[in-house]
Amino acid sequence: MIKLFSLKQQKKDEESAGGNRTGAGGKKASAAQLRIQKDINELNLPKTCEIVFPDQDDLLNFKLIISPDEGFYKGGKFVFSFKVGQGYPHDPPKVKCETMVYHPNIDLEGNVCLNILRYTTCTAPKGLSDHDKQD
Repeated sequence: MIKLFSLKQQKKDEESAGGNRTGAGGKKASAAQLRIQKDINELNLPKTCEIVFPDQDDLLNFKLIISPDEGFYKGGKFVFSFKVGQGYPHDPPKVKCETMVYHPNIDLEGNVCLNILRYTTCTAPKGLSDHDKQD
């Protein structure tokens, strides 16, 4: 309850200071834009990774450049494009590898084949006893 009150107070303070959270063109930022901004700011990327925004006003489309300094892919430069939808974080981003690479999780068109990127719904068990039940 205290946190809710502090969030309301923070929003009120921002509005009175003229600091409405706005995106490009003075429009109010969407929940997905606010969340991706928070998530990107919290990233602690190694020196071999870099995030690039082709359009500085569009946080929902960006590129991740990975330049490994060790291992089989050392010396390579691998570019991945991310397209984040308005349903983020409930809907996963669309990720594509723009660099031709032979990797078991990347197909010939550059589609990244990871189950977490295909995630649609979650049906978590209600408790540990659900695992013991057999149909």
